[in-house]
Amino acid sequence: MIILATQWTPYNKTNEWFNVFKEVQGKIPSTITKWQSFASTDEDKGIKGYNLIMTKKENAEEALMDISKMLAPFWKIEGFAMKIEVLFSMRDAIKVLGKSL
Repeated sequence: MIILATQWTPYNKTNEWFNVFKEVQGKIPSTITKWQSFASTDEDKGIKGYNLIMTKKENAEEALMDISKMLAPFWKIEGFAMKIEVLFSMRDAIKVLGKSL
């Protein structure tokens, strides 16, 4: 299963973000098989972070809880926002449409 956690941090809060990041860095739960992070600027909204997180389907529910707990310390940053989404592979998305390759 693939999970996308998107975060927004105001430009003037990047030092606070970095301090929290240092606290949680390297504490990836065992329910997660792979975690990749990327960032870009998001016009006037600040820094936008993309976290692609992989987990086994049987660990999905627990992994979602673990991800939320791991990201919770960032919520104390004023203006910080995040969204967690479960992604489909293209093969699975095609199955949802009732099609097959």
